[in-house]
Amino acid sequence: MNTLAADTSRALRSWIPSDVSRTQKVTAVALTLIAAQLALRTWVVSDSWFFEDDFHFLSDIAAGEDDLAWYFRPHNVHFMPLSFVLVKMVTWAGPFAWWVAAVQTVVLQAAASLSCWWMLRKLFGDRPAMLIPLAFYLFSIFSIPTLTWYAAMINQLPLHTCIFLGVAAHVAYLRTRRYRWALVATALTAVGLLFYVKAIALPMVFGLLAVLYFASGRPVRRFVAVVRRYFWGWLTYAALGAAYLAMYWVRMPRSDAGETDHAALAQSMLVDVLGTGLTGLSWTWALLGQGPRSISVPSTLLVSLSWLIVVGIWGYLYATRTRALRGLVIAVPYLLLTYAILAVGRSGTFGDVGREVRYLSDATAVLCLVLALAIMPLRGAVESSEPRDQPLVNASLSRGAVLVIVSGYVAASVWSSITYARPWHDTNPTKDFALTAIDEITKADRPALLDAPVPEAVMWSVNAPYNLPSRMFAPLGDVFTTPDQGNDLETFTAQGMLEPAEIASGTTALPGPDVGCGYSLKGDDTPVVIPLASATYDFPFWMAIGYLAGQDGYAAVSAGDNAYRVHLERGLHTLYLRTDGSYDRLTIDAGGANVCVDRVAVGPVEVKP
Repeated sequence: MNTLAADTSRALRSWIPSDVSRTQKVTAVALTLIAAQLALRTWVVSDSWFFEDDFHFLSDIAAGEDDLAWYFRPHNVHFMPLSFVLVKMVTWAGPFAWWVAAVQTVVLQAAASLSCWWMLRKLFGDRPAMLIPLAFYLFSIFSIPTLTWYAAMINQLPLHTCIFLGVAAHVAYLRTRRYRWALVATALTAVGLLFYVKAIALPMVFGLLAVLYFASGRPVRRFVAVVRRYFWGWLTYAALGAAYLAMYWVRMPRSDAGETDHAALAQSMLVDVLGTGLTGLSWTWALLGQGPRSISVPSTLLVSLSWLIVVGIWGYLYATRTRALRGLVIAVPYLLLTYAILAVGRSGTFGDVGREVRYLSDATAVLCLVLALAIMPLRGAVESSEPRDQPLVNASLSRGAVLVIVSGYVAASVWSSITYARPWHDTNPTKDFALTAIDEITKADRPALLDAPVPEAVMWSVNAPYNLPSRMFAPLGDVFTTPDQGNDLETFTAQGMLEPAEIASGTTALPGPDVGCGYSLKGDDTPVVIPLASATYDFPFWMAIGYLAGQDGYAAVSAGDNAYRVHLERGLHTLYLRTDGSYDRLTIDAGGANVCVDRVAVGPVEVKP
């Protein structure tokens, strides 16, 4: 009976030349999937922008601080010299060249995707089943947040490539026992460590691959066999790992993280986020603050459905294939290591970070390998996954059913990716503020800016001093100034527009005795003391002095431990001074010039809406 499906199938087959081999067909589909992934991810990254830590790197380079020591310094707890090289390349194209960062991201994603395909070919051959783990990696939601945030991308995507190529080189070593392949795997691990600390887990993956698939017998016998057979390889891997850990222990700062709610972190990361990410059902997000970063907040229904699908798939694989679950012995320690890194670090500092999907980005590469090990025999292995002679269930999945499952995963993951990326395009206060501010600065004639923190929605205060205009916009060069004192300084509104600065009245001067003048500095050169309504806190604040001067001149202003020689301009102006410490009065000596002071305010800068 002719059906629509059968007619469609025959039509599709008719488009394929009869002399095309299976390998060519698999290659064509793989490259098509990679092209589709890159098209989606190009859209994701194209309309994003720099964010938070990105300004740290760009500012340091603009300030000329990028000497050799800078590349090898720790950033938070990351050792990432090669990542800093990527940032330096972006700065070659000029200030805030996001298009270069976007191209760099897509190129690195292409390298990771092609490396994944190459690893799968080398380990399992050009078989149609290879396309399943390839599709899982290509469209995984776990790595999408690393595309939108450049600081995360420069760690993660190079590591993906090192994982894929490192595993392929290590398996070549296990097959041939040629030491040069162990050296290649070691070199790739070393490169990964220069991007991201989690490359330290690669030797663990290497060891488990050997014990699980290139030996037989009981665990102790397997372990002894692989140690003897590949002794020089293990020695090389161990030497690299020990050297790196020693360096890391000596150079990395100790974290003062608080207590971690281990149960909440495990629930959010290893149950909610992991489950929905494995199936592509990460459909619900919540913005962190005003955006653009989002955390995964799946419903109980989506989490339950996801784990039913995951357990069902792995249950089917166990019922129809031998050793199908063996790869989970690789996946579980890797996921637990990811959990442990967060539990002892960021979770104690920032709370439940387990809902940030980006922390599972590199796990996608390992999970891709684990899925491939479950559904295909590993070429050259002593033991690997094979179809059962007598399946535990009689049901078998047709190619059509497999295609539906994979297509459903891809569709769900694409939707998850789109919904995650939207705020980076449409609800991105950092991008909106910065682009407006850059336009305002470049249009003005070298404006003098009051160097006060940008709004919290633009950059969190924990980034200080990079949340100051002098640091955030340092890549623009000398097209603006940020003096510690000056007349009529400007500041940014919440939208990034330049406006005359205003000081919120933390404390003000008491009313002056001279009607219509306030405090008069004319007549002689005796300093005038202006008392404040209350003492200031011992904290950095700005002081605004409103004055009317009959001529240009200079004055000496002191308040507590702060002392300035300032320029006064003829006419009505506001003088701004950066002050620190506690004081309850200020003294002004204008040298007998004709000056009236009618308002003094000390406090934080007021951000206009």
